[in-house]
Amino acid sequence: MRDIQAAKDLLYRRARALVDYENSNKALDKARLKSKDIPQAEEHQQQCLHKFDKLSESGKKELTSFKGRRVVAFRKNLIEMAELEIKHAKGCIELLKSN
Repeated sequence: MRDIQAAKDLLYRRARALVDYENSNKALDKARLKSKDIPQAEEHQQQCLHKFDKLSESGKKELTSFKGRRVVAFRKNLIEMAELEIKHAKGCIELLKSN
């Protein structure tokens, strides 16, 4: 559950960064139309793009590791369930032999 919540949080932060980047693009376009504060708008746009790219890379790494942890947990649970079923089947066989 913790991993799922972390993935959701990362996805939300990435979506927020994308919205910020799109808004900075609009602000840059407005600045270019007015010919005012263009360097500041370009710098802000670059910062937003860098943040979005950084979150995207982090997300790729986290999702890959999340997938690996989920596979390991699933395999462990599957093995435990199989061992429990074998133990139960042996108990049933011995019960039938004793009757």
